[in-house]
Amino acid sequence: MIYVDVVICGGGPVGLLIAYCLARYGVQAYVVEQHDKVKQSMYGRAALIAPRSLEMLDQLDLADALGQIGFVTRGQKFYRDGKIVDRISGPTSDITDTFFDYCLLCRQRYTEAAMSEAYTTCSKNAFPNEIFYGHKLVDMSVADDTSAYPHPVTATISTANGQERAVRCKYLIGADGGSSTVRSLAGIPFPGDRNERYWVRIDGRVRTNMPDPRSGLSGLDSPTHGSILWACLDHGTTRVGFALPPAVWAAHGRGITQESVIAEAKKAVRPFSLEFEDVEWWTVYSVGQRLADTYSGIKERIFLAGDAAHTHSSAAAQGMNTGLHDAVNLAWKLAGYIRGSFTAEVLRSYESERRPVAEKVIAQDRRLAVLTGGEVPKDLRHEGKDAAALVLEIYKSNVELNTGLGIQYPLDGILNVASTTAHVTFCSIPPGSRCPDVLVQRPGPRVPLRLHSLMKNEAVRFCILVFAGDPAHTAPGLESLRECLGDDPAAVSGGGGRTTGGETTRSFLRRYDHALFRFLTVLRTANGNGAAEEKLGGRGFGTVVFDIDGGAHGRYGVLAEEGAVVVVRPDGVVGMVARLGEGEVVGRYFGRFLVEKGERVGVDDGERKDGNGDLGDEMDGERVAMGEVDVEVDGGKGPAKQRAEFASEDAEACGGQAGLYEDVAGLGAAGAVAA
Repeated sequence: MIYVDVVICGGGPVGLLIAYCLARYGVQAYVVEQHDKVKQSMYGRAALIAPRSLEMLDQLDLADALGQIGFVTRGQKFYRDGKIVDRISGPTSDITDTFFDYCLLCRQRYTEAAMSEAYTTCSKNAFPNEIFYGHKLVDMSVADDTSAYPHPVTATISTANGQERAVRCKYLIGADGGSSTVRSLAGIPFPGDRNERYWVRIDGRVRTNMPDPRSGLSGLDSPTHGSILWACLDHGTTRVGFALPPAVWAAHGRGITQESVIAEAKKAVRPFSLEFEDVEWWTVYSVGQRLADTYSGIKERIFLAGDAAHTHSSAAAQGMNTGLHDAVNLAWKLAGYIRGSFTAEVLRSYESERRPVAEKVIAQDRRLAVLTGGEVPKDLRHEGKDAAALVLEIYKSNVELNTGLGIQYPLDGILNVASTTAHVTFCSIPPGSRCPDVLVQRPGPRVPLRLHSLMKNEAVRFCILVFAGDPAHTAPGLESLRECLGDDPAAVSGGGGRTTGGETTRSFLRRYDHALFRFLTVLRTANGNGAAEEKLGGRGFGTVVFDIDGGAHGRYGVLAEEGAVVVVRPDGVVGMVARLGEGEVVGRYFGRFLVEKGERVGVDDGERKDGNGDLGDEMDGERVAMGEVDVEVDGGKGPAKQRAEFASEDAEACGGQAGLYEDVAGLGAAGAVAA
């Protein structure tokens, strides 16, 4: 029997990103992927990574590797009758409030490769991180009493050589695509519908007389094939996508060939010419919009993410991006709960935050899936506009959703908390929205530094941004915050507490695990002579950086005369804002969902807290340690022997991930996701 914290079914971008995040947080995952990677590696599938997704990947140290491969595009051109009729650029699409003011076009196989390498080389656990390709979940069960022992979920895995293996875990995540086995076994309904039209995606190296064909993204309005996608991909390849005319599908059906698809592609891009020098991948697929009734199941031990939870067309390139947001959101909450740091409400907020976003994506997609096929939905026909014009309108009106920069989670009174002040004038960033990136400087070097670079998503840790403003005006607030956190300079790293009337008032830094907090002080000052502590009029809070031109304070809507405190969640979302002197308010915020150190006995009965602070347990002669994969003592097996057996079994195993769509033709892909 194998014991592990989390089993993840699905080795695509969503499953890999969850596994990698958990590994960074010190939580051991067991990743299984049923598909053959050798064959599936040639597939194109998802390609476009949106600005907010790039920000999150940058926080996880993944964006640089992908940036070395992908095609950077800022804006999009729209053609009709061979002439440009409109453009979407950074300024006109509001992709300006980020340093990642572009989309990255990188085929999914390269995204998966970067994530796989990051995951397998992350060394925070005692055992190497592995991906078990060719392995498939065939059954699972959850103990009637989940508090009886710490690993109540049993996953039955069919290995690459046909044997069955039982893996016991605390939680099981289904990131296994639109035809999710996990969702099916959990009995979670997946209602929705399917469009009767079929779409084509074809990747290859091309020759064309289209002006500047390697400029990035273009849309072409075709009278016969709907809205045509032209996307410049990595390694000099181009993706052409279009709706297959019904008569063509009726004539060929599932027997359609590559030659037929190429012939239709040439017709679709007219009046431009098109020749394929080679074809790396192609597919024909139908579109379905479906949404799981719930993102968790079977006593809240099973979770769904990515395509397993929601499917839709690729018209707005939201499939993989929505899944990446799911992964980042779920991983930190699950890790913190497994460690015993969070209450159950934090884990439940995964669904309450992410499912409404999927609803918005699907609502947009129901229209786009019809419009990109060249038809106008019934509810839009009264506007008297053609399909191409309506597609452009929808793109422009949903920029905040599609870039991810405008996604805002609802106030819930737990993680996203409104200010206690009726009319907030000290900070303009609403809780539940992303934390803006701004330029600051370290004391001394007059070199701009991105604030996000100091807030990496490397642990389950909240970042407390102290906007100190101008200490000539904010000194009282700064001193009040110091007193609340504790007189000891070590307060910001776990010490502190003040003595009043002979009693010590414990700050939240003493009540909760200090590893959950990181402080940054942003001081409105020139980077001239002097020491940071002198400029502040006292000790700073964590790392001190300078806002030399007021840009950082201005972007956050913080007045230099007042200052403010902004609490940022591990996923880069603002949780709450407070006045500079309201340290007690910040403490009450954490009191809503953090578990005090003396109460951290784990999320399951039978777990105990070890002397080194890790969660562990002993049961029936077995050793089960947080962050390790181990085997029963009975039988004489140990970790080294188990690892050698896994390597032997998996020597010829490969993998991949089921895509969004029912694949009806092509190279046998489980599904194709387009840019």
